[in-house]
Amino acid sequence: MIEQLTSEPTLRLVVLGFIALCAVMGFLRGVGRLVLLGLALAAGAAAALAWFRYMPALCISWWGKNPEGFIKWGAVAAGLLAAFFARKLLNGIVRSEGPGPMDRRTRVRSGLLGLLPALLLVWGGAIAVRWAGAASQLRHLEQAVTTQSMEPMQEADIPARLSRSLTKGILGALLNRMDPLSSHEAATAAALMVLQREHHVWERAVRHPLAGPVLIQPAMRRLRDDNDVSHALSFSHYSRLLALPEMNAALDDLTLREALLSLDMERVLEEIITGRMAGGPPRAAVVPES
Repeated sequence: MIEQLTSEPTLRLVVLGFIALCAVMGFLRGVGRLVLLGLALAAGAAAALAWFRYMPALCISWWGKNPEGFIKWGAVAAGLLAAFFARKLLNGIVRSEGPGPMDRRTRVRSGLLGLLPALLLVWGGAIAVRWAGAASQLRHLEQAVTTQSMEPMQEADIPARLSRSLTKGILGALLNRMDPLSSHEAATAAALMVLQREHHVWERAVRHPLAGPVLIQPAMRRLRDDNDVSHALSFSHYSRLLALPEMNAALDDLTLREALLSLDMERVLEEIITGRMAGGPPRAAVVPES
């Protein structure tokens, strides 16, 4: 049931329904209130994403650890508080008592304009979900690598499932090209590095016909050799790993980004973790490390 609700086709319908709802609200009540709501929600999403992206490094700096629950629920609280206060502030600035009388032409124009904040909210919300869910997905991947079984990936929590679905299909193709955080590429690069946690899995990764050529790219090798990256991997600080400047520097390499985007990670991870190739018995194309 959860898998169906978090699948890409279902999310596509949810997105279309939300956009239609915003258009109807603009038609009935005017676009002014809808814009204020959109700005407040955008402020909340930005606050939650900033917390999720920068707080792990601060936690490690202050306390030497990165509590998962504090990061996750702190981001939710920060987002709700930012949205609440932003709405109060905007209402105080505008001081609108409500929409005035509208003729049919004005309602139609408001309905069409209502599509703009709806699209902005959908885009920002999807980017935030992809980023937040990526760290959760990496924790499940760590368990799968350790046990050499895909069962932990199949039992992933809702944020991880949503993040995975938002990289597939029409929505995924659009977001992959419109994501300023490069969250899909960062998550893919991090997933390949998590494979180092188990020697046999890593050996299969470097010999895999699809993953191997990516792992030996110069930008990827620099990322693997970086001390901050190694520290984050050693202590399973995946939210920090995704936010490291070294990750952004590696993804500035267009060749690496395109290679990461083209990988079918579900297939690649299953073949590497289980040691069974999709087309038959275990096989591997040897890719030299150096």
